[in-house]
Amino acid sequence: EGELLEPLEGLAQDAGAAAREAAERVLANHADVTRFATRGAGRAGFPPVSAPLSDPNATPEEAAAPLVDVALRHVTHALLAGAAEAGDRFSPGLDAPTATKTLGYLRDRVSVPRDMGYPAARQLRAHLNWAIERASSAS
Repeated sequence: EGELLEPLEGLAQDAGAAAREAAERVLANHADVTRFATRGAGRAGFPPVSAPLSDPNATPEEAAAPLVDVALRHVTHALLAGAAEAGDRFSPGLDAPTATKTLGYLRDRVSVPRDMGYPAARQLRAHLNWAIERASSAS
């Protein structure tokens, strides 16, 4: 019979290295990632597209940018220092529905390998879910 192939070593990246890669990618492209995530609080594009997760004409909600900036800083802190170190709650006065929509929008659209490697994307999505849960409990 045929020989079984072994997976690439890079895919067996430890969780800490994957989290650092995710944080590095968010920090390296912070302004663009923030603006992209604000599309979650904006309007759907026109003309409508058949694949809602890839709406190239979506309109960002620019007013949400400061909130998204704070939320992404919290997520990046959790990626680098750990969720326990980052704390359980966001700042008081956080607009939880907007934070939930924008972070969820980003989570659902992280692209592998365009944005980052698969292990890093898994870490970023997990930390975005963690932040969404914290934002929801803040309301």
